[in-house]
Amino acid sequence: MSSEETKVALMEAAVRLTSRVGTKGLTARGIAGEAGVNQALVYYHFDGVDGLVHDAYERATLAMIATYTHDLESVSSFDELYRVGAKLATVARDDGSAALLSHVIAAAYNDEAMASMLRDNMTRWNEAVATSIRSILSQRGLSGAIDSDALTASLVASTIGMLTMGSVPGQPLGDPIASVRGLPPLLDRAMRVVPAPIARRIFGGVKE
Repeated sequence: MSSEETKVALMEAAVRLTSRVGTKGLTARGIAGEAGVNQALVYYHFDGVDGLVHDAYERATLAMIATYTHDLESVSSFDELYRVGAKLATVARDDGSAALLSHVIAAAYNDEAMASMLRDNMTRWNEAVATSIRSILSQRGLSGAIDSDALTASLVASTIGMLTMGSVPGQPLGDPIASVRGLPPLLDRAMRVVPAPIARRIFGGVKE
């Protein structure tokens, strides 16, 4: 196994362990055992568990963003945007990414490096979703009528919240993302039915 392959194996092992046992179960020995390598390599490549966990989480998050950025940038309605989010949530719940995200958020409270990484990655999510929302509003003649930045921030935050809550064992709130399934097409219909000049006045944006 090459040096790069070893690093990838260790990072993937850390992600798998986190999704199964949480951050408290992460040790150099445990991660190395999961990866099938000597635990000394955790220190050789990452200077310890903290460095490995940071790089592993960042790599996993960037991979998730890269997977869905094209889909997000291609949507033309809120219903299509919802479908991308629902697909992401299903995959993230099944592969452990949602659980991983929960641990990243928790770690960010006490770890500035993790908090910085989380801010950077949330900025990337925001940018991809913002592109979708601006495109949708533009197609409906509503550019400038709605604060797209505020709408983006609220959608990203609510989606992250629903994604992480939906990954909790037993789903105490059911499937939060499935519960809002009817809202996006309703919003799309409202934007089609209400003339753009009236909608712009309703939302208090650009004056005609």
